[in-house]
Amino acid sequence: MDNPQYMLPLRLECTLYFENNPYAYETVNGLSMRLGRNPSDLVTILQQLVSLNILEIIGEGDFAIYHYKQPNFISEADLTWEKV
Repeated sequence: MDNPQYMLPLRLECTLYFENNPYAYETVNGLSMRLGRNPSDLVTILQQLVSLNILEIIGEGDFAIYHYKQPNFISEADLTWEKV
C-alpha cells in the first residue's frame, strides 16, 4: 500500500464514509467489511485521518474504534474584530 495514487482515493473514501455517517463507530475490521477493503490497507489510512483530526480513536490495536470528529465551524457572529 505504498502507492500514493492508491492511498488518496482510499483516504477520500474513508473520510466520506465517516462524514456521511457521523455517528458511526467502527473498528478496522468493521470498516473493511462495509467498504469491501483490505483491513491492512485501512490501518495506515485511518491513522492518517486521526493525525489530520478528521477521526478520533478510542482504544488501540485490533479493538481500536474510530469515529468522525465533527469540525468546529466559525460563523460571522463568532468573529470579534478590533475597532481601530
